[in-house]
Parts: sequence; structure tokens; C-alpha cells
Amino acid sequence: MFIELCTWIGFAVISTGSIGNWLCICVFFRKRFRSSVLTPFFVALLIADCIYLTFRVIKLLYYQDTLFQKFVFSSACSLSLFIRLYEYFTQNAPQILIPLCHYELYIHFSLLLMSFLAIQRAYDMCRSSFRLIRRSSSSRSFSFVLIFNAFIIAYTLEFFGLNIFCSYQLSPNTAYEWYDYLYHNLSNETIHLTNFMVNQSANQTDIDCIINNRSFCSHERIVHIARK
Repeated sequence: MFIELCTWIGFAVISTGSIGNWLCICVFFRKRFRSSVLTPFFVALLIADCIYLTFRVIKLLYYQDTLFQKFVFSSACSLSLFIRLYEYFTQNAPQILIPLCHYELYIHFSLLLMSFLAIQRAYDMCRSSFRLIRRSSSSRSFSFVLIFNAFIIAYTLEFFGLNIFCSYQLSPNTAYEWYDYLYHNLSNETIHLTNFMVNQSANQTDIDCIINNRSFCSHERIVHIARK
């Protein structure tokens, strides 16, 4: 029952947050706005905002156990339909598609798009002022080129960022350094780490190893647990 409730809550939040964006997209597709060189930028921004909201809600449900552990005592939200679909995609999709399910990609895309929008606007104004000619279809083509380039740059940054952090060679050291800093400097976050491991059905022996009995565990074992 609680699983279905989490699914419907997530769907309601995504639908409510996105309806304004989709109405704006419909307005921009009207004949009056369709010819504007700025319309493609705004449509792309609105779509990116909808995708960002979707993945943000999914992440919120995924980390519900650790974020709201004082108020919610059930892990059912982490078993909802959105989470199961998200987990299936991230575990079975080709590596090249994984950045598409990270909401950070759409943040970077939106920021780059706003920068390119300013460039397009300045270009269009200079072209109209100095040459005293009407805007042509080439300006709209240039808009689509800028949008495509903004997405490629954002995707490239996210792809290489994920590969650097998650690569087989670097991730053991990165994971251990993160865990070691957490253990020595952030005691409250260490408790959150323990709760997260419990929510992910981690072995109690592993939890005891990295939290309570570090002196009895080898460095290699701690690295393996922290990386996992």
C-alpha cells in the first residue's frame, strides 16, 4: 500500500511541476512565436526543466530512507515504480547512456543554454542593427546549432566526470579517501552512511568492519567495502 502511495505521490509532484512547462511549450509553438529565434532556446530550457524535475523526484524517493529517517520508518518508497525503473535503466543501459539519467546534466545544459542564448541575442541584434536587414532562417538554424552544442558540452562534462569518479582504477582510492575523511571528521555523516548501508541490505559484518572494528579489518577489505 505504501509503495503505491509513494508512486502516486511522485507522479503527482512530477505532473504538477511539469504542467506549467508544457503549457508554456504549447504557447511557444503557436504561430505568433514559432518564427522567433529565441523560441528554440526557451522550449529546450522548459524540456530540460521537466527532465530535471523528474530525476530530482526519483533521487528524493531513492534516498528517502536516509533523508527522512526521523519521520518515515518505512523503506517502501525505495521500492516504488519510479525507483525500480530508474535502477533497471542504470544497471542495464549502455555506459554511454548513463549520463542521461543524472539531473546534473540538465543543470549544466540549462546554464550553457542561457549563455548561448545571450550570444545568440547579441549576434542577432548586431546583425539587424549594422546590416539593417530582416532576420532570416539562418538565425534559427544558428539557434539549433547552439542548442545542440550546449547539450554536447554538458553531456561530455558529465560523461567524463562520471568515468573519472567511477573508473575501475581510480574509484577504490577515491572511495577510501572519502570514507576516511568521513570517519575522522564527520561523525554525523558516518551515522548516515551506516543507515544507508542498512537500507541497502549490507552485510552486518561489513558495517561492523568499517565503523566499529577497523583495527581488525585489512586495508584492502575496507577499501572494497567503501567502494561497494
